[in-house]
Amino acid sequence: MKINDYQEIISTFDRDITMHVESLKKHISDIRFDTENAVCFTLSDDFDSSLFLKKEKKQGLYMFELNLDTYLNAGVKRETRIKNFAEAWKKKKQDSFFSSSTIQKRLKVRELFKEQWLPIYIGKNKNIYCRIREHIDLSPQKQTYAMKLRHRTNLHGLEFRVSTIELDVKNYDFIVPYVEKSLREEYHPIIGKQ
Repeated sequence: MKINDYQEIISTFDRDITMHVESLKKHISDIRFDTENAVCFTLSDDFDSSLFLKKEKKQGLYMFELNLDTYLNAGVKRETRIKNFAEAWKKKKQDSFFSSSTIQKRLKVRELFKEQWLPIYIGKNKNIYCRIREHIDLSPQKQTYAMKLRHRTNLHGLEFRVSTIELDVKNYDFIVPYVEKSLREEYHPIIGKQ
């Protein structure tokens, strides 16, 4: 096979992907996290995150949300609750706490947010339930980026909700990163690396 033959195959593949991406863009707003089957929990030392390990291994996306009506924030305007949460998030347990940060441009977008559940983090994984558990339990000393919620004792007492989108696709590495990016642009989660 000649070099030009490979170039033609790759060009055709690129055109096909572009066509599918354009089609997906038209329908991305129809993709929703499964809040009907979401898991809600109040963050504490006693929360048993092993319930996520009881679920079958699935690939896809997940979203963590914060209940802005949590009792710790009672009597305060939503805008203030969001700012208070962002400030509390910045207070890391130790200097060596490897975790995602708040994203200022998304905090700006959320200044007038009026809903009960604030999207705080969207991620993807080939084993979403194991990854969700890491976001809750991973040690602050581990250099893997995760929210490490249990170790943020200043957030104990807050209620979180975790929703998923299970995506059983063969071409995960092509499809899921694009869907994740698109959902981040739609939901504007306030924590992340991107």
